[in-house]
Amino acid sequence: ISPHYFPQWMLDKYPHLRVKRRGFLGYSLHAPEGQELLRRFIEFIIPRLKDHPALHSICLSNEPINVEGPDSNYADADWHAWLAQRHGTIASLNAKWGTRHASFNEVPRPDPFQLIAPTPNGYEFVLFNQEFFAQWHQQMADAIHRLAPNLPVHAKPMSWTFFDENEQRFGVNADLFAAFSQINGNDSVNYYSHGQS
Repeated sequence: ISPHYFPQWMLDKYPHLRVKRRGFLGYSLHAPEGQELLRRFIEFIIPRLKDHPALHSICLSNEPINVEGPDSNYADADWHAWLAQRHGTIASLNAKWGTRHASFNEVPRPDPFQLIAPTPNGYEFVLFNQEFFAQWHQQMADAIHRLAPNLPVHAKPMSWTFFDENEQRFGVNADLFAAFSQINGNDSVNYYSHGQS
């Protein structure tokens, strides 16, 4: 089992894990069953690997992006809970955003498959997605470190997800990722032009 691919029986048992996504992580990261399977996998595999002399570190994710489509009820629930914690009341959110939502549950979660509009909703969605994705990685890091406290962990994000303003919607934040990492992992290239423009 890899964090990137779930066994068929798991997807059959929990069909809500199947949501529209982009990237290697092909299941709902917000659904609790997915998080539980990762925890169980870590508890199984880390004791068997942690003392191997060839083990350098654990890569928590390769080319991580959190792009979960608008059909994800668990992502919507996390979004609404995050807004409630951030703003306290819907009246406070409406005053800051200039909106008239009747409840947090009415606030739409932007679709990260599309460019995110430069609005209060879009800005706060970017923050939400970055915080959630870092926390998702942190949970794996914590589970590993409970079993192997000195084993370094890292993620291997693509460098363009840190800098391109249109890609902030993907949930990758260098500062937040540094909190769970012991190694500065990256998936990046530099093409040489050999004097050609």
